[in-house]
Amino acid sequence: MRGVMRLSSHVVFVDYGAEVEVQHTVRGTTVRVMREVYEELLRFRSFAEHEPQLDPWVEAGVLVPPFNDTPEAHGGLLPGTEAWLGRSYQDWYWRHEVEAEREYRWLGHVAVKMPMDLFFYQELLAGSGTKAVLEVGYGMGGGLWFFATMLALCGGGRVIGVDREPYNEDLPPFERLAQVQVDRVHGDAHATATLRMVRALVPDGFGLVVLDADSRPEGKLMLLERWSALVRPGGYLVLEDVDSPACRRTPELLAHGLDRFLLERRNFSLAVEAARFPLLKSHGAVFRRTE
Repeated sequence: MRGVMRLSSHVVFVDYGAEVEVQHTVRGTTVRVMREVYEELLRFRSFAEHEPQLDPWVEAGVLVPPFNDTPEAHGGLLPGTEAWLGRSYQDWYWRHEVEAEREYRWLGHVAVKMPMDLFFYQELLAGSGTKAVLEVGYGMGGGLWFFATMLALCGGGRVIGVDREPYNEDLPPFERLAQVQVDRVHGDAHATATLRMVRALVPDGFGLVVLDADSRPEGKLMLLERWSALVRPGGYLVLEDVDSPACRRTPELLAHGLDRFLLERRNFSLAVEAARFPLLKSHGAVFRRTE
């Protein structure tokens, strides 16, 4: 894999029209470039061949080789930087699993997702025109309720939830959303039979697939491999809870697995727009199918 590079997941682009600011959230650096330079850097949302003229971007940590994009690989976290803020937030969050502890609600129903994640999802859904959403690991159904209400606002669509067992509590009133069909599939998310049941419901695939099941890093990577098959061209694939305590215990296992995914599936790229949100529970694990 020597000679290939991708954009660091710690890079944020701020668009000023003719110029674009390139911010590195770990190193705390910023530089403005002309739009054509920015567009050249965007080629590296997927792994692409390194070229000598790009060496300054490699030295700046904007372009990285495989398996070399952890904060430690960039020199460690500096207090006051955006990456430091994000890490501190995740440390605080996972001491409490705050959204469950405080019962955050979306339109009256508990949604076990943090507000910034919901803000990111609404921006993605409204901007991409997505009409079909899949959530693997729907739990109490609050995430399904959020996705369904968002699709209703955007003209309607289809939401599918996958979980091992049906939840016993009352689910949100999906029947109120006349323009949105919500279905639940019960089965092991790691089983081929479960994937086949979902594929039969939406043969054309999903514009958004959210993976919120299995706390083990190796389990998360297996889900990523399996359910990526149901992302339609132009669609998004999100792996949640990548900073959980289980993932933090073996950080390289997950980080290297995400890079292997991108190396082996060149039709997926980093969704650079997700880097604009510093507190996501899916930092560095939001992908877009390019074809």
